[in-house]
Amino acid sequence: MNLRVSFLFFLLLTLAVTTLRGAESEPVRDKFVEAQLISSHAKIAPGQTFQLGLKFTIDDTWHTYWSNPGETGKPTTLDLTLPEGFSASALKFPVPKRFVVDYSVPGVMELYEAGFGYEHSVVHVVDVTVPADAKAGESITISGKTTFLMCDPSECVPGQAELSIMIPVAAESATSPHTSVIRLYATKVPKTVDWATEVSLEGEEVVVCIDVPEGQLPADAPLHFFPDNVHIFDQLDDPEITKTDGKLNFAFQKYADLEAAPEYISGIVIAKTQTGEKGFHVSSSDAQEPKVTISEPVGESPEAAPDTSTLPFGGGLFGALLGAFLGGIILNVMPCVFPVISLKVMSFVGQAGEDRKKIFAHSAVFTLGILIFFWALAAASVIVNKVFGLESSWGFQMQFPGYVLALIFIMAIVGLSLYGIFEIGTSMTGVGGELVTKEGYAGSFWSGALAVLLATPCTAPLMAPAITFAFAQPTPVLFAIFTALGLGMAAPYFVLALFPKLLDVIPPPGAWMETFKQFMAFPMFAVVIWLIGVLSKQLNVSGLQWALVAVLLVGMAAWALGRFAGPERTKGARTKGRIIALIFFVLSIFVAVSATKKQAPYVPKNLVEKIERLRSEGKHVFVDFTAEWCATCKVNERATIKTEKVQNAFAENNIEFLIADWTNRDPEIAGILKEYGRSGVPLYLLYPADQSQKAIALPDGIVTAGMVFDAIEKVTGSQ
Repeated sequence: MNLRVSFLFFLLLTLAVTTLRGAESEPVRDKFVEAQLISSHAKIAPGQTFQLGLKFTIDDTWHTYWSNPGETGKPTTLDLTLPEGFSASALKFPVPKRFVVDYSVPGVMELYEAGFGYEHSVVHVVDVTVPADAKAGESITISGKTTFLMCDPSECVPGQAELSIMIPVAAESATSPHTSVIRLYATKVPKTVDWATEVSLEGEEVVVCIDVPEGQLPADAPLHFFPDNVHIFDQLDDPEITKTDGKLNFAFQKYADLEAAPEYISGIVIAKTQTGEKGFHVSSSDAQEPKVTISEPVGESPEAAPDTSTLPFGGGLFGALLGAFLGGIILNVMPCVFPVISLKVMSFVGQAGEDRKKIFAHSAVFTLGILIFFWALAAASVIVNKVFGLESSWGFQMQFPGYVLALIFIMAIVGLSLYGIFEIGTSMTGVGGELVTKEGYAGSFWSGALAVLLATPCTAPLMAPAITFAFAQPTPVLFAIFTALGLGMAAPYFVLALFPKLLDVIPPPGAWMETFKQFMAFPMFAVVIWLIGVLSKQLNVSGLQWALVAVLLVGMAAWALGRFAGPERTKGARTKGRIIALIFFVLSIFVAVSATKKQAPYVPKNLVEKIERLRSEGKHVFVDFTAEWCATCKVNERATIKTEKVQNAFAENNIEFLIADWTNRDPEIAGILKEYGRSGVPLYLLYPADQSQKAIALPDGIVTAGMVFDAIEKVTGSQ
């Protein structure tokens, strides 16, 4: 393989990975749990409040504990040492899950214990306030000691870790790559509410009675109550839940030694919805202050079963595999893949007259490039979910500015090469040259890889439910469905390789190929322009400017390579030219990494609140779930959603039009997507004014005005 290409690609991957690093301590592992301090900001400003996260990565089968661990557990603690003038909130605990541990000895005794805690990964958030007189230009150090108990079904082991994080103080703050995960877990902390709460002892039952205002809890959602204190009721017991006179009653089997009604009660009401577990902290009027600082808002990683009704053969694994395969075929005609498809057709022209075995071999290598990069996407989604604690979805990597900028680099390099600014051989373009050589096969491989990179912003019909199904399944199933998607995407090229006569409509190789090759640079530059638009939504003005400087430096590196390291130069001149190009390219990497840290500030959308407010006012609501990087979304908007005809239909039928922008990660939008069985955008929902009815979801992929009008008719009874 061309060494220059290998080195360039390695640096591009380094850029994408580097942007995941941010303000963080060194991770410390104690037996089965790895602890780390992470910061929401890479730079902090005087007077601001930022968040620290105590992140636990927990081995399989093990768990740590909530503020009320249960009868035998121990809550996690964090003792922080702060610089003078800094202050911090108490450690916050997200909504936990209940563990039931079986300590029974067969034939001797039965013993079960219940506790509350976390498995796989969790981030405990702490709000830290910077004093107004903090000096810009200095760096502060925050140290902390955490203690925790880690348990699996057979044993419990105490753990601890001493952590330290250094953060620079600047006149202007800057978020870190950890911002999204910290904010996600902040949304999982239960919301404190003032619902009137009483507790009583009725025979052998402890009854917790909560006056819940109408509409505050989702209708028909499974409910539970976790107390702040032990020894009130049997935590192994699933309560009997009733509603009388607008009040919610939880009747638990009382704790064995409880003889009188508790003087007070406090805890969290948990509503298990398809969008996540929503927690609400309640307490009786004379309850003691809870041990934990509780803050807005709420939410939990959803475990909703995906809707596979649109998949072939009624869904299931076979339906998902077939849907992914057919979706992969259709993906070839989606707008984002067009530039690479044109290059691949050109490669078939270049192979005209070659041995059919060699043509088939190139198609096999092209397929291998597609499959390896689809497997890389599957692996990345698992890593993002398991290691970083983030929900992964189709196109999730486009929400990272570093990935978008790396893709801009690749498209700019390919475009400049096609235009003739410099030559990197057939290994990137797959066009012209001796395609049966090693570099020719490399060209087929990288063409397949590039097709996958460009395909991720698009969603084809049948593909959305298959991918959503995949993300809800174990890792082997996820890889199987991504493999089916890759095979589907490669299938048309195998057909062309098997039946080359189908390409007779294309003129034979000739001088026109060079003209066409240069012309194909313009679609690459068009993709660059589109991706810069994506960056404009992810970075602040300064970050976008520096990102463009990085692209400029890439162009200078390409120019230096073509101008001073061409084949007509002497060996010594070519070496100097390559060194100059490498300096420009390495400099562009450093500028790009700096640029991706200057992210636009996060602004909560409060989408659910807006929808419910509009519905309470008697309005229907149409929500366009979109993203700046979603090519399918943009096609739908220009061809259908934002056309005068459809917008007039909204106005005539009392329909409010809202846009839910998912260009950047947003846990609220992610929850709604999960609720409706989608792993990504686009999604179009029409909410009836009647709040007792569910929203109507339009079909996935490309939508037409007729589909919108059909949904309107279902809601209003008229077009």
